[in-house]
Amino acid sequence: MDFLDELNGFFRRIQLDVEGRRREDRVLNSFSVLSAPKPSKNILVVDKVYFYAKNNAIEHHTVRYELVHRQPETAVFRRGQPFTFIIRFADGKSFSPGKDILRLHFNLGPNPSIIKHTQGILNVQGDEEEFTKESDQWDIRVVGKTADTITMQVQIPVDAPIGIWKLEVYTGEAGDAAERLRLYNCPNDIYVLFNPWCEDDTVYMEGEQDGRSKASNLLDEYVLADVGKIWMGAYGSARGREWVFGQYDDATLPVCMYLLEACKIPHFERANPVVVSRALTKMVNQADGDNGILHGRWDGKYEDGTAPSAWTGSVKIIEDYLMTKMPVKYGQCWVFAGVLTTVCRALGLPARPVSNLVSAHDTNGTFTIDRFFDEKGNAMDIDPFNPGGETDSIWNFHVWVEAWMARPDLPKGYGGWQAIDATPQERSAGFYQCGPASVEAVRKGQVGLVHDVAFVLASVNADCISWRADKNSEIGFVQASCDRYKIGKQILTKKPFVFDTVGQSDTEDITNTYKSSEGSNEERISLLTAVGSSVRAKRFFRYPERSGEDVVFDLIELERIAIGESFSVVVTLQNRSKQARTIHATLSATTNFYNGVKAHLVRHASATYILQPMAREELRLPVSSKDYISKLVEYGIMKLHASATVKETNQTWFEEDDFQVIMPTVDIKVDGAKKVGQPLEVTFTFVNGLKMKLTQCKMVFEGPGLTRSDFREYPDLAPGETLTISTKLIPKFAGEHSLIACFDSKEFTEITGSVKVVISK
Repeated sequence: MDFLDELNGFFRRIQLDVEGRRREDRVLNSFSVLSAPKPSKNILVVDKVYFYAKNNAIEHHTVRYELVHRQPETAVFRRGQPFTFIIRFADGKSFSPGKDILRLHFNLGPNPSIIKHTQGILNVQGDEEEFTKESDQWDIRVVGKTADTITMQVQIPVDAPIGIWKLEVYTGEAGDAAERLRLYNCPNDIYVLFNPWCEDDTVYMEGEQDGRSKASNLLDEYVLADVGKIWMGAYGSARGREWVFGQYDDATLPVCMYLLEACKIPHFERANPVVVSRALTKMVNQADGDNGILHGRWDGKYEDGTAPSAWTGSVKIIEDYLMTKMPVKYGQCWVFAGVLTTVCRALGLPARPVSNLVSAHDTNGTFTIDRFFDEKGNAMDIDPFNPGGETDSIWNFHVWVEAWMARPDLPKGYGGWQAIDATPQERSAGFYQCGPASVEAVRKGQVGLVHDVAFVLASVNADCISWRADKNSEIGFVQASCDRYKIGKQILTKKPFVFDTVGQSDTEDITNTYKSSEGSNEERISLLTAVGSSVRAKRFFRYPERSGEDVVFDLIELERIAIGESFSVVVTLQNRSKQARTIHATLSATTNFYNGVKAHLVRHASATYILQPMAREELRLPVSSKDYISKLVEYGIMKLHASATVKETNQTWFEEDDFQVIMPTVDIKVDGAKKVGQPLEVTFTFVNGLKMKLTQCKMVFEGPGLTRSDFREYPDLAPGETLTISTKLIPKFAGEHSLIACFDSKEFTEITGSVKVVISK
């Protein structure tokens, strides 16, 4: 059987498992060894193996995985942690030390090997009372025996590869050759995950906060929490969007294992979180044509799929992928990050989504975002310095994931949070994958350390340079201006242990982990250290910014406006010279996709002005709601553009400002007893306060422990009309739950709401 057939067979198996569970009539697997010879009456015959998945799951911090509670139970264990299980023998026979052979083979993959650490062989003597081997070895001890059972504990090596392990049990009489032993293939899957609770595991997370040990609490947040937030929007108006990670769903772990198979990582390398996390960034997207989870799309054309802004979590995406065996349409950076966080947490890798507000996409490795103007000051659409033809861009926000791990492959001090990114922006080593890049290496400008540190550093700290054509320059252009503070305005994630369903008190600013304070010596040294590692970048930084310009321009920034409000593009001009200046200025406003691509022109005006000596004036371009409201695209991002040239001095100035049009929210009301198994009456309400009809309306909602992703459709919503949708939900388990809703229509998306619900037993 070739690799493709084997992979398809594995995928089909997990499809059938999930389909069966969804129908709630899964047939229990039975097992028999038809090819085995008829045993001697004296040989032990294994009747059944009991892994006691629920009991072990408590110690392994896996009790919330749905697979553990399904029938038949599935064992979900963490490496470096022992588990208890029982073997029951047929015909009432018991294990006799010295007389019987009992040998256990734990196997991973089609060709298990002790040398490659994908096989563990344990010979049971019957008198093992304690573990005697190091934590990186398989070990066993006997806990108890009855007339027909033996209870044992097995130590999983702390560096065991993660994946689906299988157990083979060999029995025989003392002195029997290996080929005469009777084989019992245990039908149960054994999922082995990373163990961030274990000090010897490379993903172990420790930490202190406010003087108290918070290691377990941090793992509650970065491994166990199945609902979180992802920050989206323009700088000054970004807000946390609720996201259901859903790592405990019974489809999630099987899909994670399929991804590891599909990316062809050798099984022995799946012990290494550096290798695993890098491979996952490749498999969450499908840009390499390798049947990854998500299609990316940024042009607003989502008719043949789901708009990225309409997703409320990862589970529906993962289940759609599993059932169709096709990449799901569509995702954008924050959706890629949400799914990647889910996969990491499901596998036991501490992870959190991180949002970089005003994020650079440097296409040619210069640590600069370059804009070019001709001799007349007109913007050029090409990058003359980039032989690949691509142009640099600035995204309003970009979201990636940080995963926590040690980095024994790097010098000391570069472990901890590592940036990994599943959004297909640039190829790394020939594939659309990114990271893990040590965040500390980014902060120090150590771009020579693997993986993709230079790309992440440019994203958070590139300089923005404007170039003007000049035939007297050796490179054909001179540097007109340089903004060292535009990129990486804020880098945000969710604050541990806080979930704010109304405001943004759960925001944590981690900008200083990626770079020192803007303008500080440390920040400049870090960037110049990176520049010094690149011949191409050094050439760009060789040309100084022009000085001596005597007209000062300033574009007045906006942070946010509520939808329906009017605004103005405002530029102030100040002539510091004693001569009049002739200024040609252009002002415009556009709606934009969040990756910087223009969607629609809203207003545009240009004119020539005479600015008197030492004078100060203001240019203003008013924009009404009628001008922009029908041209808005997802996330409500708008961009103000202003440019000017001074005739007498050839001074060129260009500036942009992004802001966000804020949408209304969905109101959620929950009534009922709020007890496990008793129905809740949930009401979702949205008021169309816009002066336009909304069509093809849909309310999507989701809440772990309350409901899987579901939706209700509504044809049209007239101006001023209120949409009210009621449904009943039955809580599955006690605790604090989050219910998330998203209103979607053809005209507008990204209208959300959330509420906390505390369920008692």
